[in-house]
Amino acid sequence: MLSRFIAGALALLVMVALVIATRATLVADSTTPQAQWKFDSKQFANNKLAPTEGTWALTIQGQPKWDPQTKSAHFSGGMDQAVLLVPKDQSAPSFGPEAVSLEAWARLDCGSRKGGLIGQIDDNRYGGQGLSLGYDEDRFRFGLASEGARKGDGILTWIRSRSPIKPGIWTHLVATYDGTTMRLYVNGTLEAQSTQQQGNIINASAPFVVGGYIDDDERVPMVGALHAAALFNTALTPEAIITRYQEGKDQEGKALAFLPIVAAAPYFLVSPYLQYPTTDSIRIGFETSEESTGLVEYSENSPLADKVETPIGTMHHATITGLKPSTSYFYKVTATTKAGDKIVGPLLSFKTAALPGESFNFAVFGDSQRNRRLTGQVATRAYENRPSFVLHLGDVVDDGSDKSQWLNDLFRPCQELFGRVAMMPTIGNHERDHPFYYQYFNLPEPEFHYKFTWADADFFAIDSNKPLELGKGQLAWLEKELAASKAKWKFCFHHHPCYSSDSDDYGDTFNGKQSTFGTDKMQKITSLYEKYKVDFVLNGHIHAYERTFPIKNNKVDNDGVVYLTSGGFGGGLENFTPTPAYFKAANRVDYHMVLFTITNNSLQLRAYDKDGQLFDTWTKSK
Repeated sequence: MLSRFIAGALALLVMVALVIATRATLVADSTTPQAQWKFDSKQFANNKLAPTEGTWALTIQGQPKWDPQTKSAHFSGGMDQAVLLVPKDQSAPSFGPEAVSLEAWARLDCGSRKGGLIGQIDDNRYGGQGLSLGYDEDRFRFGLASEGARKGDGILTWIRSRSPIKPGIWTHLVATYDGTTMRLYVNGTLEAQSTQQQGNIINASAPFVVGGYIDDDERVPMVGALHAAALFNTALTPEAIITRYQEGKDQEGKALAFLPIVAAAPYFLVSPYLQYPTTDSIRIGFETSEESTGLVEYSENSPLADKVETPIGTMHHATITGLKPSTSYFYKVTATTKAGDKIVGPLLSFKTAALPGESFNFAVFGDSQRNRRLTGQVATRAYENRPSFVLHLGDVVDDGSDKSQWLNDLFRPCQELFGRVAMMPTIGNHERDHPFYYQYFNLPEPEFHYKFTWADADFFAIDSNKPLELGKGQLAWLEKELAASKAKWKFCFHHHPCYSSDSDDYGDTFNGKQSTFGTDKMQKITSLYEKYKVDFVLNGHIHAYERTFPIKNNKVDNDGVVYLTSGGFGGGLENFTPTPAYFKAANRVDYHMVLFTITNNSLQLRAYDKDGQLFDTWTKSK
């Protein structure tokens, strides 16, 4: 009797388990989206894109171009994006919370340091939230943060596709998460996965965005087109994903995958960026893919009341004058092609130079060369500190004659930073003195050397690739400017170091050859720096971090000059001599940026690695 009871109970448990398993399988195999949008102009009215599944309409911002052939919307890299604005009395789409799938049919015309196709994310280094299906410079990617990873501290995990982005080609993308595994599918094929995230997704306090990447302090627009996007509250199976790619409900998707490469609609080759701020002016540059006229609107508040125009062309430099010192302004750039197409940039901001007596900080880095991912990461660290401006110490690209490097390895990874913070460069050897350097940087003549002032500090840039002889050429100009300077703080910056304990640039120190610790050419000019009591000499060239003690007459002296090497913005890292140089106060082999803060009579240096960890500090008072 007891055995029959036990057998019956076991049978009942098996049946319950089968029912649960069957229900779970049905849920997992479901291909009905919780929300779906098709970017067909017929679905669009009154700035709203009606959903084809679910009840949530997208608000279309900007002016995307609608293509009836592919039933898609083209986003031109400006204000164009679709945002889900949910009224307070309505519920928003939910994630799982342990299971989710994101889908997009997209055509990208160019990558970005971080780009979004569909998602809701807050990409904060100390507390990431949400999830995003998108792309970077050359790959598709999927990221999320969960409660079960690293004690739920909000660290985002990103996985990237094996296959590169193919500009102008339609691609079907699906990202899934089932509570234990993240997966990324490209055209029905699994290309990346990770088990680093576990448990419920951490909800993001950010907008739900399609065709853009938005969190609390970043606005990264998309350049390309969207045909469809969808959100599922289950993890789609591989079979369901292949079905959606190959067949879909109406065969539209499959047709897209076989379309020829599409020529990109007009867009910003180089998004608006800032140059040479003074107390009453600033210069704004941008480059368009087609000839266009430019309009820069600006004002202290929105709506923008003033404007400056630029003539027809692809490379644009606008100079805004008549500004107030130490004042924040908003600005927006619009380019109009000969055909009347408009490229509208996002609303950005800048600040004019500070007056004497005011406090400020600035960031320093050098040698980005060709490492866009690390360059973008360090640029993010710099922007997190909200500097007044940044100095780039040369080798902004690896080959100055390669235009693609200027676009993909410098400006796109630094788009967010350069659009709000003026970057002041000095030329390195890898630029090769190419015309691109002078095309993109709009500096005072002759551009390879110049001076600017911020509050109580003067900054002097020279080209260390050219001959440097005391009393001649650049150094005659530099001595005249240093002698005339009344600034409390003086900084000189150039690409090559005066002092360096690099292991092999000035002697093969691991193979029996002593270091010269620099070149005669650069060390001869230290007498000029010492004569005029320069506080800091900043350089790149060596791909590492090194700060010297104050140096005078080739000896450590508290009245001397501090020399700082900061070459960790992306170039391949280098090392130091096996024994320390007499002048070495601190060194580090890592990607990094340096932040200077000046408050009246006090200067503070802080050096941060690519992850934002502080590794060196130094102070000086006057």
